Amino acid sequence: RRVIASSSLFMDMVELVEEDTSPIPIPTFISRQIMLDLVEMVEKGDWECAHLILVSLSYLLDFLIAVDFLGCERLKSVLEEKVKYKLCDSNWREVFYYTKNILGLDNTIKHTMGHVCTRLVELAGEKDSLPMECDPYQQEYVQFTPDILKLILKHKYLGNSLRFCILRNWVSRNSEETEEIFEMLLLVQFKELEDSKVEEILNEVETWDIGNEHLESFNKVIENAKKERELESLMRKKFSNKLQCQGHHLNHDMFFEIPGGPDVFLEM
Repeated sequence: RRVIASSSLFMDMVELVEEDTSPIPIPTFISRQIMLDLVEMVEKGDWECAHLILVSLSYLLDFLIAVDFLGCERLKSVLEEKVKYKLCDSNWREVFYYTKNILGLDNTIKHTMGHVCTRLVELAGEKDSLPMECDPYQQEYVQFTPDILKLILKHKYLGNSLRFCILRNWVSRNSEETEEIFEMLLLVQFKELEDSKVEEILNEVETWDIGNEHLESFNKVIENAKKERELESLMRKKFSNKLQCQGHHLNHDMFFEIPGGPDVFLEM
């Protein structure tokens, strides 16, 4: 009963079964071993999944798929973190291709893309740029669907120059996706880039066949980004000047608040 209570799918099925003694069918893709482990974990209250600490990554993924299907959300969230912890350069592809078509495992897909992004940032370094020949991941991500690539481009640790490098590589293999390309261009924060870099990007995009309408819209995006950058720069300058002015008055007031006033220093 604890196992049934832990699964939203089982609870829904129980409501449809007239007799309590009727067996609950288990999908064939959920192995007997997984069900045995699941029963043992639920019966013992092992919500941290310590029982699975030594299992292989492939079994962990099968278990994750099973609890996702069964609606065991409490176990699922813990298993997602365990898979995330195991991610590395040698297995992220296995995890991605094994789970990418399962709707309920979007967190695992995000974690996998997060690993790729973290490594790309490390490789790009302070230059925030990565030539195609130095990018060990581009052979995979140029084959990603637009939705998956957007997960990468939205990653918070990616610099905007690196974002464009990744998009440029993807466009080299997916130039026909004009609508998606334009949408992904908007994920780059151009106001954070220097004018020389923006000009370089603009020249590059003009070689892409995204259509006159999209190109015109992109030019407006660049113009607005430049205006925003100039406005923010002006605001920072005004704020800095205001702080300096306040600091000057503060020091002046402190000077005259000294017992004896400025004459103390003259007498010395």
